Amino acid sequence: MRTRAIGYIRLYSDERAIERISFDAQADKIWAYANLNGFELVDIFYDDRSGNDTECDGLKQSLSMLDIGVVSALIVYKLDCLSSNVLNVLDLISEIESYRASLHSIVEKLDTQSDLGQFFVSISATLNQLESSRVSERTILAMASKKKQGQHCGSPAYGYQMVDKKLLPHPSESHVVALIDTMKADGATLQMIADELNKQGISTKRNSKWQPTQVSRVLASKSKVY
Repeated sequence: MRTRAIGYIRLYSDERAIERISFDAQADKIWAYANLNGFELVDIFYDDRSGNDTECDGLKQSLSMLDIGVVSALIVYKLDCLSSNVLNVLDLISEIESYRASLHSIVEKLDTQSDLGQFFVSISATLNQLESSRVSERTILAMASKKKQGQHCGSPAYGYQMVDKKLLPHPSESHVVALIDTMKADGATLQMIADELNKQGISTKRNSKWQPTQVSRVLASKSKVY
């Protein structure tokens, strides 16, 4: 029987986004890691608040599922997805282990199932905090300059369109966003939502079939400022 796991993604604010891997890329890596290592990935939760904030809904949901034993592994793309504060990361690792669960970080190639893994987790967390501090100042200045010039960074998410350099709801996609939101609220998994959209013949922005990663991005884009 495969170990059940949950994925977690941190969406950074606009000021840091240009230095961070995209939401889709993180989700793709998590799904690939789960498949390669024999995990049954139940779902992926996400947050779009500051990297230092551990009081986020998505993170709380992930920890709750570990606590009640629904899953026994948490997969993240990188340790600073949990927090860019080393003490917060170590506290979270301790909490995860108290649930008899394991943490898996793809970039650092770390897991907390071994003593060596735990050792490198603490070192990587410290280095991530140092890197975050140095990058943050540069990216804040760069993004502030772009915003001052009225530039929009990134492509519009599903459900939105650019009209005269303004981000507005997309008429033919808005009802699809509402459907996704309703199904998720009713307890449907990302895979179930993707299957239903494909069944109805609804395509993504790139006219391809829906995958769980695209569904996740639509859900995330509702609370993200573009």
